[in-house]
Amino acid sequence: MHDRIHATKTIHSKNGPPSLLSLPPVIRCQIYRDAGLICDSDIDFNGRLNAGSWPPSATPSADYQNSYNLLLICRTVNTEASCILYSTNTFFIQYNDARSFEMLRNLTADSIALLTQLTVHLNVASCEKCCNVLERTLSSNKKGQICCKAHPGKSGLCLKHDKPLGTSSPAIISEWVNTARYILARIEPFRLRIYFVCDVDGLETAKYLVEPFRSIPTLADCSIRLSGQPDPLLRDLAQEVATQAMGYQHRSSHSQTQSAFRFLDLPQELRLQILEYTDLVTPLCEVEWSPENNFYLHYYRRGCGGSFEGYLDCPVDFHQACQFTEPWHVGCFCRRYHAAFSSKCRCWSPPTSLFLICKQLREDAQAVFFAQNRFIIVPPGGCTSPAESTPARLGISIFLTDVIPPQALPLLRSIEIVFPPFYDDYLRPHETAYQDWLQTIEHVSGLLNLPMLTLSIYMADCILHGEHVADFRKTLTKEQGMAIIKMYARTLGPLSKLRENRLGRFFVRLAWPFAHTQFGLGNPTSAREQSAYLQQRIERLVMGDDYDSTVVQTKDSGNNNSQWLQEAYADPMSS
Repeated sequence: MHDRIHATKTIHSKNGPPSLLSLPPVIRCQIYRDAGLICDSDIDFNGRLNAGSWPPSATPSADYQNSYNLLLICRTVNTEASCILYSTNTFFIQYNDARSFEMLRNLTADSIALLTQLTVHLNVASCEKCCNVLERTLSSNKKGQICCKAHPGKSGLCLKHDKPLGTSSPAIISEWVNTARYILARIEPFRLRIYFVCDVDGLETAKYLVEPFRSIPTLADCSIRLSGQPDPLLRDLAQEVATQAMGYQHRSSHSQTQSAFRFLDLPQELRLQILEYTDLVTPLCEVEWSPENNFYLHYYRRGCGGSFEGYLDCPVDFHQACQFTEPWHVGCFCRRYHAAFSSKCRCWSPPTSLFLICKQLREDAQAVFFAQNRFIIVPPGGCTSPAESTPARLGISIFLTDVIPPQALPLLRSIEIVFPPFYDDYLRPHETAYQDWLQTIEHVSGLLNLPMLTLSIYMADCILHGEHVADFRKTLTKEQGMAIIKMYARTLGPLSKLRENRLGRFFVRLAWPFAHTQFGLGNPTSAREQSAYLQQRIERLVMGDDYDSTVVQTKDSGNNNSQWLQEAYADPMSS
């Protein structure tokens, strides 16, 4: 930093006091910091602090007054203080009107060369605070971005909504393009990180906006968001331009005459090992599936903090779900929810394209996807919502008969079936879903590789889901409790068909119906014993009288609690 500072020599009289400029530059810089020069902070360009010079019509706020005064002392102090100001702080600017970017264009070439991080919000069509914070804390089994329109109670966290930018706003587009060209032409190579958000209405507009990034492939990092909603074409454009701006050669820039690597010429063992490093294997090695949302990944985040802001404090290496630790005003660049690219985003989405290339690659992808992940089949509405009635078909029946190709069923290694909490009875013998369940068991018994399969069944406990349901369990009668136990037996008993075909690992976790009655609460030890006894009875009903799941579980290192279960049992009402 100090090699940019012009050295100033001052001659003092023998009897005169030393001046500030007679001190070494390192000491002077520390004095500037102690005097109130802003450093290591987030600075909003839309506030009073201007880069390069202060706007003639603007008066600096109290927060920036000391920094403003230091810049006015003399040329040397201005140079040294500016070096600290622009190199240690991160800057944010949002487009509001035609003069919004004037402050950026007032930057001198020296100031631009010192910048390390710049965030530009040209057009934001979602509430960034909701998107960046609430979206990380609410259940991930709902598609789409979290927004104050969908969650009125969170409206206090929202910013204003812009409409998607289109070609009908040429002045805004021109303002940004001219400013971007000015900035990018003067940056220090591989020093500046840029976060650019502009939610557009189509690909044509997006191409105009990102054009300046193509000319200077020297950014240290580049994150681009082109829509608040997922859009494959816009997401691919954001990735292409951002990686090119960071100096990475995009595949489209390769010569067309260059021969492609023949991946399918490799032995199958090598192909499968390579595919294990793709999104075919999720970060947590588990995938949830529901009829509403298809395949998705559920992250449990309750352990990452005690408030909305606290969730962002979790170190990335502590919890793989916490990908973004940037302040909210940087913006959300998650490819799962937006048409965006960020080198920091590792969020998982189904790798559909790998299944569509050719038949051979589809078979390889299936072998990796279905064998390396645990599949959790959740009921309609999620694992934590009590069922008012039995659906027409169970999710597991749909999954095994309609979703998974018959040739892929032997590849499955771990299946977890979650039944929702219910009030009195569920999946009655006369209901269509029950008969379909029996047919599903018969259908897959000869197709699944049962000796290699781990099958887990969960009957969720009503105490996890609110006072209304908990009150029902507190006043449960003996007849109602026995009806629930009979449901366990008639639903899981037919799985004995799988034992006949050598099912090896079977685990059950059941809610003991009387656990929250006066008897159960007054005898917690007895309640736990009764619950364990009930689970053992059901497991042996399926697997035989000699089966002991505790022995099998010690050998099954993959039988860890899934994300939905960690979240459910961490709920305050479950304690």
